[in-house]
Amino acid sequence: MTGRFAGSKERWLAVSLTLLAAVALLQQQLLARRPPRLLAVAVQPIRSGAAALDVTFSRPMDRATVADSPLEPKYPHRWFGRQDRMRLLLESGDPVSGPVRLDLRGQDLRRLPMTPQSLWWDPRPFLLAVAPGDEGERLLMRLRDGRWRPLMPAQQRILQVEPLGDGRGVAVVGDDAETTQQVLFRRIDQRSLSGASSGLDDPALGPLETLESGSLLFVHLSANQRGDLLIQLGGFEPGSDRIWILDQGSDRRRLALEASGALRLLPDGTGLVLPSFDGLELLPLESTPGAAPRQTLPGSREVKAFCSGSGRALLVRHWPDYRRSLELVIPGRPPRQVWIGEAGVMAAACDNGGERLWLVLREAGQQARDRMLLLDAQGRTLLNRSLNDWRLTSGAELDFDPVSDQLLTVVRRPGEDAGRVALISGRTLDLTVLDQPAVLARWLPAGGAWAARTRGSR
Repeated sequence: MTGRFAGSKERWLAVSLTLLAAVALLQQQLLARRPPRLLAVAVQPIRSGAAALDVTFSRPMDRATVADSPLEPKYPHRWFGRQDRMRLLLESGDPVSGPVRLDLRGQDLRRLPMTPQSLWWDPRPFLLAVAPGDEGERLLMRLRDGRWRPLMPAQQRILQVEPLGDGRGVAVVGDDAETTQQVLFRRIDQRSLSGASSGLDDPALGPLETLESGSLLFVHLSANQRGDLLIQLGGFEPGSDRIWILDQGSDRRRLALEASGALRLLPDGTGLVLPSFDGLELLPLESTPGAAPRQTLPGSREVKAFCSGSGRALLVRHWPDYRRSLELVIPGRPPRQVWIGEAGVMAAACDNGGERLWLVLREAGQQARDRMLLLDAQGRTLLNRSLNDWRLTSGAELDFDPVSDQLLTVVRRPGEDAGRVALISGRTLDLTVLDQPAVLARWLPAGGAWAARTRGSR
């Protein structure tokens, strides 16, 4: 009896395994005949062109067939990547003036076509401005229709505005009293990508968080394109300095660093620039065994801008004879001097590739007029324009937007108390001054993601 029972059990097991193998083979054959699908699309903040999308498919695709997906309007673009993950890159060229429609299509490596999927994408950033008012200064966002929306309660003063590079939020340093400062962070849910034209909408405001508050001597913020936010602060007591990072997952991480100036995160999220008494030091955010030692650039230098798509940066160097020079730093090469003179460097910026450089100079004297230069990467002057009666306000930056090919800043006329938001063409240096009064102004990059509603098996 025992032997017959054992034999029956073995036969039953063999039949079950055979059936399971047959089912698996049948499922495999059915899936092989199933057409590929679009799974997800997300705005990619780290880019070398004007804007980019990351696209995920259900299986490896033939990139040449995906590259035939129509884009309307027809802006110059390229496709990168392989297998089931690809990237659409809008090349720097004609400024993008509105939403674009992408009709995604293509075939997988078995030549099976996917069901076409239309997506609407608005890569334009949002303009942020700190506007003065009777109740103090308030951070505003300009919506697509031109209206201004408050993002935070009014503060006595707003000392710094730092948008996250992935567009998920913006942080400010507010000053409500003589010795009290606070770091406020507003989360933002962007709707710059949708499967329907009606889905493109103004951002939805998330919760407002207080990251730091108290009697502080200084606070400095820095963000990268990955969405990390660095908070550097110090109190009046010895040893009260702290440096920590709020990462994409909202986790806080303390950094054991000592700096003699304001830290700057690298745009790609790999490291930071640390000011020291000997110069500038470049070090990674993550310490790993066998990592390269700190790189030091000696001399009195300060970072003015990062060319975010190329690893290049613009530095201002201060010389003992009171001259100043602008240097283009290229990875693996010594700094290249692109300008030197006695004028004050009010602000500087570069495009993503570090091929076009802009700087605003202020000559000494009673007039103290500002003029703007457009240089190439070799330091040759391409354009030289006076800002006429307008001057950059104290603390104003040049914030470059590759989508519209414009620089954002704040200007005012001599004798006027309030500044105004100004846009400068990156090609012609033409100045457009808006009616909006402002103290500070920055771009908030577009963000967002789209995902298929039904995923199922691959």
